[in-house]
Amino acid sequence: MSFEQDQDLAQFAFRFLENRGAVLEKDREGFEALLPGALSQMLGTPEHIRIKNGSGDDTNGMLSISYGAPLLEKMVDAACDQVPLLACSLEFSYLKSQGFDRLVKEQFRFYKSMGEVESSAIIKTDYLLVICRYVAQSDEQKEGLLRLAFSYETGALIPRMEEMLSGIVKDFGNPPRPVWKDQNLKRIIEGINNQSEEILEEEILSFKESMVRRFRRDAANIEEYYDALKKEMEKSIERPGLSDELIKDRKEKIALLPDELARKRDDLFKKYSIRLKVEPCAVMFVRTPAVRVLYRASIGRKRKTLPLTYNPVTRAMDPLVCQGCGRSITDVHFCDQRHLLCPRCNEGCPVC
Repeated sequence: MSFEQDQDLAQFAFRFLENRGAVLEKDREGFEALLPGALSQMLGTPEHIRIKNGSGDDTNGMLSISYGAPLLEKMVDAACDQVPLLACSLEFSYLKSQGFDRLVKEQFRFYKSMGEVESSAIIKTDYLLVICRYVAQSDEQKEGLLRLAFSYETGALIPRMEEMLSGIVKDFGNPPRPVWKDQNLKRIIEGINNQSEEILEEEILSFKESMVRRFRRDAANIEEYYDALKKEMEKSIERPGLSDELIKDRKEKIALLPDELARKRDDLFKKYSIRLKVEPCAVMFVRTPAVRVLYRASIGRKRKTLPLTYNPVTRAMDPLVCQGCGRSITDVHFCDQRHLLCPRCNEGCPVC
């Protein structure tokens, strides 16, 4: 291990203990730490420990921090128990004040309805940028990171916001304090679960194609094997001198071959099926000015006022959310009770 890696691990251990309430003092060899009782118990160490810079055996009561060291593993596990959270605020010198009717018409399709923008006003609104780790598991495994942005208020998935947010100045000096609401967080977690597979479709396309090719190859080999086995068994019963009982037994075995082949294909299908797991690993809470637009929709003789949000980061209107399944939508249907529905839920409103 290089000297730089040793220093990085020691700095990680120092920050970890400091954030967990330890009293620390550095020296030339490393640092001393006085740990709170709960932290000492979690790490399985005395309350007073000395940690040295660099790897090597633990000597003179000093503990080393190196890859694979039990103490480092416990620190890493504890650090990963909770999803890291950052909070920042955004400021814009200019916010759009007109042209919302055009934006709404360009971005949304309201079926069997007409409407217009009634009013607009500047507001403060919140978004969650969620970085997720995904694992696509089959006969092989593919993993990576997925970055998603959600409206904290509605749970709508905001396309390209994470990408466009990277170029905007963020203020971390006086971060906003999130007011966590179970219902809001639940909607966002459901959004991750329901929509991440569609978003990852292109990302894991080559992985899927590889598994399909391997399934087809192995399935063809198995079919070829059972076809040859069937022909061989059929040929064997044509030999003279076989008893009726032996012929009957072999015919019964031949009759079982299609079911056995089907089971083998099912086993192969399960082997090469892809199981996708997505879990959050970091979150950034973003508070920004935005524009709240009230859109009045006329659905036959009925009226419904929809609050829409102009997002200054994406310079677009945020999608709406289907009240049936929670998916983000720009193609909007209404049931008889004027629930907002995606095309799938419009076939039979789950809310009604």
